[in-house]
Amino acid sequence: MSAERARSTRRFAFAAGHRYWVDGWPAAENERVFGRLTVPHGHNYTLDVTVAGPIDPRTGMVIDLSELKRLVEEAVVARFDHADLNADPLFRGRVPTTENVAVAVWELLAPKLGADRLVQVRVFEDPTLWVEYRGGAS
Repeated sequence: MSAERARSTRRFAFAAGHRYWVDGWPAAENERVFGRLTVPHGHNYTLDVTVAGPIDPRTGMVIDLSELKRLVEEAVVARFDHADLNADPLFRGRVPTTENVAVAVWELLAPKLGADRLVQVRVFEDPTLWVEYRGGAS
């Protein structure tokens, strides 16, 4: 008999600042493409991390939720909370859009959780805008 499988999602929060700007473009092009988003501003982000796997018959869990919390807080929240995302090396050469924040979170977590176990990250910039990312299979 095979083990039951499930998905588990845990929510996190961090506040960070950014602006949309491509260094290789003239200011006028940045302003035309990004408008008011070229001005530094911040968000209170919400992050949902979804993992999947067999349900451990002893614990009844897909993953030790304390361990998931520790890994995400160390790898993502501690790094991004109250940070200027444009200054983070993960965003060198890419605009810190919500899409790219989701990709960066995946890049930080997949090596720690395993790309086979990490199913999805969902980054909410605000209650009306979010991005879901599932690695290269998105």
